[in-house]
Amino acid sequence: MELQPITWVIPIAGLLAIVFALYLAYDVLHRDTGTEAMQEIAGMIFEGAVAFIRRQYQTIALLALGGAVVIGLVITLVETRQVADTDIYGLDLGWRTGLAFLVGAACSMASGIIGMYISVRSNLRTAAAARHSLVGAVQTALRGGAVSGFLVVALSLLGVYAMFALYGGFSHPNQAPFLIVGYGFGASFVALFAQLGGGIYTKAADVGSDLVGKVEAGIPEDDPRNAGVVADLVGDNVGDCAGRGADLFESTAAENIGAMILGVAVYTIASASGWPHPEAWIFFPLVVRAFGLIATIVAMFFIGGREDENPMSMLNRGYWVTTILSVAGLALTTWQMMGGAGQLGAGGTPTWLWFFLAGCVGLATSVAFVYLTQYYTAGSYRPVREIAEASKTGPATNIISGTAVGFETTALTAITIGIALFLSHWLGQQALSGLPAGQANPGGIFGTAVATMGMLMTTAFILAMDTFGPITDNAGGIAEFSHAEAGAREITDRLDAVGNTTKALTKGYAIASASLAAFLLFSAYIDKVNLILGNQIRAGTR
Repeated sequence: MELQPITWVIPIAGLLAIVFALYLAYDVLHRDTGTEAMQEIAGMIFEGAVAFIRRQYQTIALLALGGAVVIGLVITLVETRQVADTDIYGLDLGWRTGLAFLVGAACSMASGIIGMYISVRSNLRTAAAARHSLVGAVQTALRGGAVSGFLVVALSLLGVYAMFALYGGFSHPNQAPFLIVGYGFGASFVALFAQLGGGIYTKAADVGSDLVGKVEAGIPEDDPRNAGVVADLVGDNVGDCAGRGADLFESTAAENIGAMILGVAVYTIASASGWPHPEAWIFFPLVVRAFGLIATIVAMFFIGGREDENPMSMLNRGYWVTTILSVAGLALTTWQMMGGAGQLGAGGTPTWLWFFLAGCVGLATSVAFVYLTQYYTAGSYRPVREIAEASKTGPATNIISGTAVGFETTALTAITIGIALFLSHWLGQQALSGLPAGQANPGGIFGTAVATMGMLMTTAFILAMDTFGPITDNAGGIAEFSHAEAGAREITDRLDAVGNTTKALTKGYAIASASLAAFLLFSAYIDKVNLILGNQIRAGTR
């Protein structure tokens, strides 16, 4: 099978992102480490974070080994010739699924460990940079966060691509996606424990530190007299950095594989209709993600500004560069890979144009979530100011006001996801509406897959912004503990406020991407049930 030249961007972009992440790590680690007092507190944070991650991931690794054996045995017994999606079944499919599970788990753990290592090293450099420059502190924190972002997305992309190739994807592209689902399951397995373990530790340390410090002792946050502050700062890294990284690694891997499985339906039609390069519909999700990585690499060079500029504006500038370049990459990919379908769109329009618009819906959804989150969590907008005003009369009005704003946010985000699903499905249906009468139209569900891929093109930059949060939070704690100059503490406070927004932003983004992924995986699940039962499941039928 002769692949389109554009598919070479997958390994090139993945390897380029890893090299760029190493460059960023080198740049951050060679920056000023501040005073001796700063280095001492940073060392305690590093020691605590490494101890937690070592203990947690040792347990996860043992559970993953056991899980791989169980999954392999279950697949061997259940996936018989009658129900298998491919020509491979039984023991042959069982060991392949178990191996893919282990590779997915290993890649997820590796990205989390390396990303957190750089995060706990970046906090000291950010605190030191804050003594001299706001812009320097922003660049240090974001570059440290970008190491995690690039590694998560690149290892997810390269892992799926490598397993796809190893399991015969170049010779049997319509079968390989079904053989690598274990990779996504392995990533989900690690994400489950990393999120729960890191999240519980984070909140326990945060609340415990505040209770003993602010409530009982009456001392301010990050006060050096409160020993619980160190545990709080450690928790920011193991929860918001390693935990969120594992979460988004799982989302990207599962959605890549889910979209490839849905692409098999279009591949079947393309092969029967004689379209050139039918395998393009299966490779498409990986190529789109590769262009998203390239866009993020370019955007990192646009992070900068004036000393009096809002740090959030600097981050938004980089995000917009990523988004605009992603639109260009999406247009090129759809034109090159879907142009072979011809003029099957509604009214005789090109098929690729409709799928390009579906991808733009996903990118627009990403932008909507970024700005919705900023509006409801940044201190410069009405919701946070109203909560602050309500807090003047006591904790009860604070809780009431905060809960009301939370419900308002939830409603708007749910509506946004619903609109994105409806629009992308409709656009996908229009893209292949010219298929012969009586032939099933898989364009709708594939349109939602394209929208999901479009939304995830900016994942690396979003994750960099997320890790920016714990890095700046730690930098503030280090500055306070080390009795740094008032100017340095003022800068770290500003960055910490922005970091709280970026952490909330990534939580919303992860939930939205998981919602779209659930839609894709549910469609793949229905196809599997249809195969087993030998009938068609449709809405309103049994």
